[in-house]
Amino acid sequence: MQSIDFFVLAEEYFAKIVENLQTQEQTENHLNIVEDALLEETRELARLLLQGHIDSRGDGDIGATVLSAEKVKLQKRRKTPRSLKTVFGKDRHNRVSYSQEGYQSLFPLDALLNLPTVSFSYGLQKMVVLETIKGSFKDSLMTIERLTGVRIGQRQALEIVKQCAIDFDSFYIETSISAKIEELSKVPIMVLTTDGKGVVMRSDGLREETRKRNDNTSKKLKHRLSKGEKGNRKRMAQVASIYFIERFVRQPEDLVYDFLRNKASRRRPRPLGKRIWASVEKSSFQVVEQLFDEAIRRDPKQDQEWVVLVDGQEYQYRCIKKMAKKRFVTITIILDIIHVIEYLWNAAHLFFEESNRSCEDWVGRKLLEVLNSQGRKVAGSIRMSAAKRNLSDSQLKQAETCANYLTKNKEYTDYRTYLLQGYPIGTGVIEGTCRYLVKDRMDITGARWGLDGAEAILKLRSIAKSNDFEDYWNFHLKQEFGRNYASKYLDINKVGSNFS
Repeated sequence: MQSIDFFVLAEEYFAKIVENLQTQEQTENHLNIVEDALLEETRELARLLLQGHIDSRGDGDIGATVLSAEKVKLQKRRKTPRSLKTVFGKDRHNRVSYSQEGYQSLFPLDALLNLPTVSFSYGLQKMVVLETIKGSFKDSLMTIERLTGVRIGQRQALEIVKQCAIDFDSFYIETSISAKIEELSKVPIMVLTTDGKGVVMRSDGLREETRKRNDNTSKKLKHRLSKGEKGNRKRMAQVASIYFIERFVRQPEDLVYDFLRNKASRRRPRPLGKRIWASVEKSSFQVVEQLFDEAIRRDPKQDQEWVVLVDGQEYQYRCIKKMAKKRFVTITIILDIIHVIEYLWNAAHLFFEESNRSCEDWVGRKLLEVLNSQGRKVAGSIRMSAAKRNLSDSQLKQAETCANYLTKNKEYTDYRTYLLQGYPIGTGVIEGTCRYLVKDRMDITGARWGLDGAEAILKLRSIAKSNDFEDYWNFHLKQEFGRNYASKYLDINKVGSNFS
């Protein structure tokens, strides 16, 4: 009956809750008052249950000595108290420490329970991560305090987030391809795409050139960035996405019809097995390298057709081509049609009033020509139309910019062939990823990021948005056990653990 003694306080407290609910005062209260009281009481009950469970696991006394990883006998034993903040509140317990002068003390009970080295339980750390990747640290920590009764400082929360993100790269390198991905190996097309989104940083987080520009820019206001000043406070977060997709064969006329109606006439296939991520720390080339590594991990024999969607940046082309050559893979690079359409609109506004229906009709006609792989012809017609009109120098320059965009990217605008192959030609996935992965969290009002904090939030947000969080969290806890305990004992099996 010894186990009952560990939970006697919890049992007594539960009886008290039930008794209190039956009092006349509570039976006359409105439900919201009862709810508020129960929320506090059940949290305390859960804390007592957790405390009883920890106490029931013993004090970690596993014999006269413990052998450290250095084969040193740790023989001095004494009881050492420890407190731990959990999702239910603060718990305290005593455990045996094994020590020897000049060597790090070991606590077998901590290893058995896989306790973190900091005073916040992994359950509470997980809550911090899931809340802070959604919204501001201030609002997230207020929510956590309301739910758990535990107050966490913003700096403490940032350190938790940074530590929880350290296994990001190794998770995707070391974990095997899931059964879901293996099933998708029959899907014919694998799409790789990447783009950039600026994040406002503190001065110490800027790249060297950006920091110099920022230092040389005089600030108009003391506590706020004026229009045009934010650009010198941003560091580019490179975003990447990879997914599988079924063929979707279309004719150019189908897309123009959808464009004019602003509505798709056929349901498009959805991306499958999608993974997204972003990095503000790594360079564009390093993220592209990661992108190709992930592609090879998914399709090592290159059985699928690799399509790379781009927005027309010259540096982006160079990175992608260099990586494809380095990895000995065949790719099809496609210029995003949405960017092309935006350039067509810019040209149309030079020739027609924006509200004129002829403007939309002109874009529709030129888009059909572009989709029929006649981009150079459209570029020529833009130049010719500009020459015939009495345009200002700036307008002529804008027309030339639109025409140049089509001519310099002609190698990647064979849309008629792409459509007949059933390839996607729009970067909607990566554009959406830039918005909800980066902008929606990193660009909230007043946010100024340090490099480590921004990188950690982006990594953890990427994992969650790729639906990999639970797998990552289990992997992270296993890695933590290895770092904190398995590597410090000569034989961790003598301690006992689910990870041993």
